[in-house]
Amino acid sequence: MEFKILKRVVISIFLLSLTISLLEAKTSNYLRHTFLKENRLTLIFKYDVASVKHFTIRGHGVVKHVYDIFDTSLPKTEDISQFKAKGVRAFRIAQFNKKLIRVVIDTTIDDYKGIFTLKGRVLSFILPSDRNILNQPIPKIIKKHHKIVKHKYRFKNRKRYHYNRKRRVKIIILDAGHGGRDIGASGYGVREKDITLSMTLKLKTILQKMGYRVFMTHKRDIFMNLRERTEYANRHKGSIFVAIHANAAPKKRTPHVLYKGIELFYLSVKNSNRVKDRRAVYRGKKLYSRADYRKMTSASKYYNSKILAKVVKSSMLKNIRTKYNVNDKGIKKRDFWVLLATKMPSILIETGYLTNKDEVKRLTDEHYQTLLVEGIANGINSYYGLY
Repeated sequence: MEFKILKRVVISIFLLSLTISLLEAKTSNYLRHTFLKENRLTLIFKYDVASVKHFTIRGHGVVKHVYDIFDTSLPKTEDISQFKAKGVRAFRIAQFNKKLIRVVIDTTIDDYKGIFTLKGRVLSFILPSDRNILNQPIPKIIKKHHKIVKHKYRFKNRKRYHYNRKRRVKIIILDAGHGGRDIGASGYGVREKDITLSMTLKLKTILQKMGYRVFMTHKRDIFMNLRERTEYANRHKGSIFVAIHANAAPKKRTPHVLYKGIELFYLSVKNSNRVKDRRAVYRGKKLYSRADYRKMTSASKYYNSKILAKVVKSSMLKNIRTKYNVNDKGIKKRDFWVLLATKMPSILIETGYLTNKDEVKRLTDEHYQTLLVEGIANGINSYYGLY
C-alpha cells in the first residue's frame, strides 16, 4: 500500500515538473538581434513581445529612459553598450530578473519623450536625434497644374542599405554564369555572360554595403570551367553559394514569347548522371572522396538549399513586382554541377529569358537589374535572419 502511494507521488511530481518545463519552453522568448540604423534602435525577439513598460529617472542633468520588456530573456552575446547616436550618452541592456529585460537610454535632452514602437517580435526605439522631425507639422499638399505634389522630408547622407556588423561572419560566394569563350545563351544581340557578370557585380556591392563578406568566382569576363568554380567556393569556405544565370527557350517550334519568368534551382541527386558509386562525376572522371560526397549531398545542405531558394524567390518577386509584372516559374530540382559539387547550401537563379524580347529589354535595364539583385540580397537577409 505504501509503495503504491509513493509511486503515485513520484509520478505526480514528474508530471508536474514536465508541465512546468513545457510551459517555460513555450513562453521562453529571447533576444535574437540588435542593430542601430540612423535614429532608430531595433531589438528583434524570437517570439512576439507581450508588453513593454516605460518610465524615466531624472538627476544630475541626465534623463534615464527605462524600458522593461516582460517575459523575455537576454543571451550573453547580445550587447548594445557599443552603439553611439546623437543625443544619447549611453545605451545599456541587462537581465533585470528571470523574465524581464531592462533597456536604459541616457540622454541630456529634456523634451525627448522616449517614443517606441512594438510590432510583434520587433521593438524599435526612436532616438532623440529624430525629435525635430517628429515635432514638425504634417506637410501640406500643394496643388499645381492639376497634379498633387507631396513634400517629403529629405535626410542628408542617408544610407541606402542597412549595415549590420553581425553579417561579417557570413561568407557568400557569387558565381556569374559563363564567361570568356563561353558566352552562354544569347538573343536579340545580348549575351548571357555580359548580363550575369553585370548583375553579379551589382549584387556583390549591395551585399558588401550590408556587411557581408562576398567572394566572386570571377570579376572579369574570363573563362572558368565548372570544377574551378566549385573548388573556389569550397576553398573559401562559403556559407552559401549563389549562381546567376539567364535562360533561353528550347530550340523547337514553340513560340519563344511563351517562355518568360524567373526560375530557381537547388540540388537533386535522384536519377543523376553526375553520380556514380557515391562519387561526383565530372567529364567522365570520378572526383572527390566519399566523405566529400557525403558533405555535398547531406540532408542539411539539401534542406537549407531549399529554404534559401524559397526565401530568395519570394523576395525577388516582391521587390520586382513593385514596378514590373514578372512571371513566377517556380523552384525546381536539378543535378547541375555547381549545385552538386559545392559543400554549402547552393542555388542557381535564372533571371529571365534572352529569347523573349520583353525580358531582354528588362534585363539590360539598370533599374530592373537593381530591383532584381536587391530582391536577392533581401532574400539572403531573410535566410540568415539578419534583417
